[in-house]
Amino acid sequence: MFKGLGNLGNIASMMAAFKDLPQKMQELNSRMQSEHVSGVSICGRVTVVVNCVGQVQSVSIEEQIQTTTETEQAVTEATNAAGATAKQTYANAIRDMVADMNLDIPGIDGLLTSFTGG
Repeated sequence: MFKGLGNLGNIASMMAAFKDLPQKMQELNSRMQSEHVSGVSICGRVTVVVNCVGQVQSVSIEEQIQTTTETEQAVTEATNAAGATAKQTYANAIRDMVADMNLDIPGIDGLLTSFTGG
């Protein structure tokens, strides 16, 4: 009789898990603030380190770059690369958290894919 209801049979356990979601998200955000990733420019001379909530932690320019325009381009490339890695790391952490909590949230993969731009 209830076969067509899918996960509705597990609604009580899902509601209990949702109750813990704000605390889990706070813990995740705290962890992502302390986790760092880096991005490197195409020329390989600029490295940008960001935390996984997208805050720039450091910029390193290994060699003098010829022009201001080239320097700006290299910093932009490295920052974009680091930001993309940070977004992907954050999305993976959310995906893992949802799986660990046994939450079957319809559309979560599509939402995280749109968040990371991929």
